[in-house]
Amino acid sequence: MIEFPKIQLDPDNTFASDFGILIHDEFKILYMDENLCNIIGVGKVPDKMSLPNLLSLIVDVNPEQALAHHHRLMEGSVRPRVQTFKVTKPSGKVAHVLVAESIVQWQGETAIQLAIIDITEKYNDFYQLEQQASIDSLSGLTNRNRFETILSNELTKAQKIGYPISCLYIDIDDFKLINDAYGHQAGDDVIRTFADCCKSSIRQSDFIGRWGGEEFIILLPHTSHQFALLLAERLRRRVSKSHIDMPDGTINFTISIGVNTLWGDVISPSAVLHQADQALSHAKRHGKDQVASYEKIITAHKN
Repeated sequence: MIEFPKIQLDPDNTFASDFGILIHDEFKILYMDENLCNIIGVGKVPDKMSLPNLLSLIVDVNPEQALAHHHRLMEGSVRPRVQTFKVTKPSGKVAHVLVAESIVQWQGETAIQLAIIDITEKYNDFYQLEQQASIDSLSGLTNRNRFETILSNELTKAQKIGYPISCLYIDIDDFKLINDAYGHQAGDDVIRTFADCCKSSIRQSDFIGRWGGEEFIILLPHTSHQFALLLAERLRRRVSKSHIDMPDGTINFTISIGVNTLWGDVISPSAVLHQADQALSHAKRHGKDQVASYEKIITAHKN
């Protein structure tokens, strides 16, 4: 005898708060209900003559592949799919939906039914949790765990495709002295101020993370060594001009930066950081508040 599981209502059933139906044949829309209109932001159920071709509404889908899947589904050679889509409503608002296919009979003909569930709330909850797990709460920058993944992925892409990628290893100078003199709250303000300087200095294609304590990493894809040095120097100057007002004075602080660039080299993430850290150590030993190049250090040692 088959033993069936016990089914219990999930108290968190807002996952399926809105549910709509669309029926199509070769992506010609035959029917859509009022619930679906609410989900996608259409004011009312359109009449049959004004229903568009579904393929004309889907962005970044290969029409030939979509039609081939449709025909295989109708033939029974593939199973129905469940997919997620992002819907940009006419108002500009975005909804996220879960779409499940099934084969139905519609007015005596075989067609495809799409059961469409609005998962926007759950998607946003998940996105916020993912962001919280990836962001350093003090600086608002990417945390170390997430940045390690970014570093590995970006190095792999740069080595595979063959473009330069630069790494900036940054340390806030005399950070312990700031904490000792002004307290840890002031140290936190220094980190936040530094993070703001970084955000206003790097490009959208760059990545920045808090590596630990007062150490930070900036990754610059498609960036030559010379340009990375210019970006590092621009950041150094911006930080040196910043200040934090305290009840008993003003805090000015500086940073030291080590710069390392790869172009076609097959090297591990740890080795990349080690080389950038060597350049950073050179900058710290030679007076701080400066940018040091790993490439120039190695060249000087060879000579």
